[in-house]
Amino acid sequence: MAAFALALGGATTAAAAGAEEAAASGSISGVVTREDDGTPLEGVTVSAGGEGAAWVSTETDETGAYSLTGLAPGSHLVSFTPEGTDLKSEYWENAERWDAATPVVIVDGTVVAGIDAALSVGGTITGVVTREDDSSPLENVSVSALDAHNEIVGATRTDAAGEYHLGGLPDGSYRLRFGSPDPELLSEFWENQYRGNSATVIAVVSGQTTAGVDAALAAAGYISGTVTSGADGQPLFSSVLVYDVDERFDFEFSYTEVDGGYRVAVPAGTYKVLFRSSGLAEEWWNDAPVWDAATPVTISTGEEVEGVDAVLDEIATVNGTVTVDGGAASEIRVEAWSDGIQVANKYADPTTGAYSMPLQKGTYILKATATFTDGTTATISQFFDGVETAAEATPLSLSPGDIVQGIDFLLTADTEPEPALVLSSATMQAGGSIAVSGTGFTPDQEITFELHSDPIVLGTLTADAGGVPKGSFTIPAGAPAGTHTLVALSGTTVIASAPLTVTAAGAGGTGSGAAGTGGAAGALATTGSDAPVVAATAALLLLFAGLTLVRRRRAKA
Repeated sequence: MAAFALALGGATTAAAAGAEEAAASGSISGVVTREDDGTPLEGVTVSAGGEGAAWVSTETDETGAYSLTGLAPGSHLVSFTPEGTDLKSEYWENAERWDAATPVVIVDGTVVAGIDAALSVGGTITGVVTREDDSSPLENVSVSALDAHNEIVGATRTDAAGEYHLGGLPDGSYRLRFGSPDPELLSEFWENQYRGNSATVIAVVSGQTTAGVDAALAAAGYISGTVTSGADGQPLFSSVLVYDVDERFDFEFSYTEVDGGYRVAVPAGTYKVLFRSSGLAEEWWNDAPVWDAATPVTISTGEEVEGVDAVLDEIATVNGTVTVDGGAASEIRVEAWSDGIQVANKYADPTTGAYSMPLQKGTYILKATATFTDGTTATISQFFDGVETAAEATPLSLSPGDIVQGIDFLLTADTEPEPALVLSSATMQAGGSIAVSGTGFTPDQEITFELHSDPIVLGTLTADAGGVPKGSFTIPAGAPAGTHTLVALSGTTVIASAPLTVTAAGAGGTGSGAAGTGGAAGALATTGSDAPVVAATAALLLLFAGLTLVRRRRAKA
């Protein structure tokens, strides 16, 4: 019942076990029968244990009776396991899972009787397990039913004919795993799946048999190699993780032997291999810092690809400070790039801007980025050493164990207000006049205004010395009714926009006639127009400020 002990964290040290044995004096006893006819059950495994207490097991006799003695004081869970039968395992009392079981409390000298169980018939799964290559039957294959919690609910083994009979399963859905006793054959889930969460689920009903759940185990392919130290060439004790690029399973895991060698069994496919050793820089094969740069390894059934080696080196470290001038950044991040791939990133201290980034040997381009949440400051970036693009950046070459100081960045926040439009009304009747103003434009900038989406040119305005354009435009009487966007352009580039709903001419829409006039009603504003805007427009600037749509400048990459 080791599985129960692990589930409850019941492993104890030798010293603790000795102390428990010295204090042990309690016992639990009872009788186990069939629920359907009350006959006693012989050979049922009964176990008791729990957190902080070693598990103790026994079997029922021909009368179904059992007695567990020498139990340490504490709270014990009691399990009943009728292996090789069609009956379901359970915990006392009538619980299918340990976390629903009723514990039995033992104190010094406690003798607890009457901990009985009546086991009911469960569902059954049957099938045959063979080799994939020659269809010969496989004996002694372990067949396990796993529930949604990834716990083994029932298990059995195949006989000499490769047949198995897995009974005593509670109602539910299960993933069936076939564990090969032959290291040259791969274990798998039904049907031909190597990843538990993609395995075919089998529905089980008490008293019913699901037949024909067969498996054909495939011959393994192998990836092998050695892992050594870059400092002295000596073998390294390392973990080797083999990831399937097609994600049929999570990964295969192995440790190197004393000579630094490893050999991992996998199904035919394509893989990437990661090497890790304590205190050294991890790397992907072949000498790659990240997944995207790793060299894949393709394996055929029964094939072994040798020489997938790794030389692991000391970690290099880059230290520096990112200073943000002109704004309080909400987040500062430093990235390391190699051959166009981001291989690492670190967040700098938000107060001091200091950062420290571990990297493996290689040549990198470093980039710092500051982002803001104040709603007015754009994200800003800079490459090392003080340039705006990766092509201009100064590469940083690192050797194993290097500690490089002073890789600093100075980011200047652009707090210049972005261009924004303010309209005298959010709705305008075709043929009516709408007053337009704005903020954040370049002083003396000539701005063209259009009604989109099918562009209708309205005219131009010139911003004053404060970057404020003012004027009015007539919406053509033929403009289609509906939702539009009034856009401001510098040349062919949209620099600001605002939504505008146009109603049909004569429909009585808001703002018809000379609303927000900048001259005679119906006249288009002209370049450099200094036509006055009536005092009402100033109030409208506040009234419709919520309609302003701000165009943000794109941050340089």
